[in-house]
Amino acid sequence: MSEKEFREICELDEIAEEAGGYVVYHPTDENEVHYNYRAIIEYCREKGIEPIDLTIREMQKFIVA
Repeated sequence: MSEKEFREICELDEIAEEAGGYVVYHPTDENEVHYNYRAIIEYCREKGIEPIDLTIREMQKFIVA
């Protein structure tokens, strides 16, 4: 997933949350990892960082099986 796609999904999830829904991302590559974007946004707000600045170890916390 590109940085642009990641930012767009995070923005869409914020809008969806306000409306009582959520964003479901379906990558075209079946081996691509799925993340809990809402949890990522919450974590970043608590830490005062941008989602794109997360480390690989931090991102691993948000992998959805």
